[in-house]
Order: sequence, then C-alpha cells, then structure tokens
Amino acid sequence: MPLGKYYCDYCDKQFQDTPYARKRHLQGLQHLRAKALWFDSFKLQDANQAYTEGFRKGVCNHFIKTGFCQYGDSCKYFHPKSNLSNVNAQGVSGISR
Repeated sequence: MPLGKYYCDYCDKQFQDTPYARKRHLQGLQHLRAKALWFDSFKLQDANQAYTEGFRKGVCNHFIKTGFCQYGDSCKYFHPKSNLSNVNAQGVSGISR
C-alpha cells in the first residue's frame, strides 16, 4: 500500500506522510519560522484595521466638554474639530436671532 503525501501550507512543501516525517517537519526550525511569519501577517493586518476602524471609534468626552485633551493626537478617542465649530455656530446663531 503506497503512502500518501503530506503538503504543508506554511512551508509550501510536500513529503511522504509517515508519523516520523511529519513530526520531524512540524518540529523543524524552518516550519516553525514559516508558521510564525504566516500568523504575524494576520496580526499586522488586524492591527492596521483596529487602528483605522476600531481604535478611534469613540468620541473624547473631555475634548467635547473643554475643547482640549491632554493626550492630543495620541488620544485613543476621536476629536471632532468640525463638529465643535458647528455646535458653536448654532449656539451663536440661536442667541442672535
């Protein structure tokens, strides 16, 4: 009975599928590095998506109340600059009418 072939997606290699050969490959340094690089590529994508989508979702309450935030551009919340001018303009126009 012929032995099947094992294909490793991480390493892009194919070899004879025996328990010894598979164990040797899965514990090998080249396989472990390739697997780590593959998983790190997803972490980088997730980090970029978290920054652009989830990192700045909330509005900074301190900035809304005072117009100032001690963290500045490194604040994890959103600082709406155009929204504050609209609020002030509406408040001024409401008083003058």
